[in-house]
Amino acid sequence: MLEDADAGVDAEAPTLRIPGRVAHINPEYGEQRASWVPCDFASLTVVQLAPHMVNDHRGKEYLKALKGVTAARTAAEPPPRWVGFNAAPPHCACCSAPFAWESTFRSAAHEVCARHHCRGCGRVVCDACSHNRSCLPQFGIVEPERVCDACFFTL
Repeated sequence: MLEDADAGVDAEAPTLRIPGRVAHINPEYGEQRASWVPCDFASLTVVQLAPHMVNDHRGKEYLKALKGVTAARTAAEPPPRWVGFNAAPPHCACCSAPFAWESTFRSAAHEVCARHHCRGCGRVVCDACSHNRSCLPQFGIVEPERVCDACFFTL
């Protein structure tokens, strides 16, 4: 019988138990951050396994994330702070077009999906102005990430 705290947990799912220390890697403003989490951390015991999680934690992806953490710790400068979506103007910071200009539906949901953060400057830009990818080693970003056209052509 499931208790109230376990009401959302699938009884047939395997219980996730992680031995030893756990390195939690997460992105923050485009760069990778890491912290140690105790293996008995309550949130870890209720993690539901999903198919993509296995691929995300394979050696190659994990090594890439650890390299990102190392680069971020030794970076010459911190990455730019991202302009919040709620603080951004209703148009692209590069081309000044409204965010939903290329959509036949002009809904708020489509406008949100058309917004992206540039990893080089932190501004909110449209998809058309952010197709380019670039490494930003000065910020500790060693894998190509989304940058706006203005940053891409000035790097």
